[in-house]
Amino acid sequence: MRDKASLCLLAGSLAAVSLLTGCGQKYQRVQDSLEQPINCATAREEIETLESHKVSKSKEAAVGLSYALPTTIFIGAITGTGGAKYDVGSGEYNRKIDERIADIRSTCRIN
Repeated sequence: MRDKASLCLLAGSLAAVSLLTGCGQKYQRVQDSLEQPINCATAREEIETLESHKVSKSKEAAVGLSYALPTTIFIGAITGTGGAKYDVGSGEYNRKIDERIADIRSTCRIN
């Protein structure tokens, strides 16, 4: 019985680690895309995509709370996604997306 409980605990831990890593990588990919040069030919599509990647206030709060866990900090340090998750939890992620959208609109003269 004890072995079964240990196995369930291990499986749950691995699932949580996979989930945390996947979310962090998604945020990191979006942040990496913010550094790309602006292409006015695809500006409208890029704005739509960036808008769809913004997170809600409830998601910000959830990520912010999860970032306070020692396991999340450890996993983020190993995978290199800790900074991206911190940005989401602090609201910095959405601010960076808004800045990029403003830059695209200004550069490409889109209202």
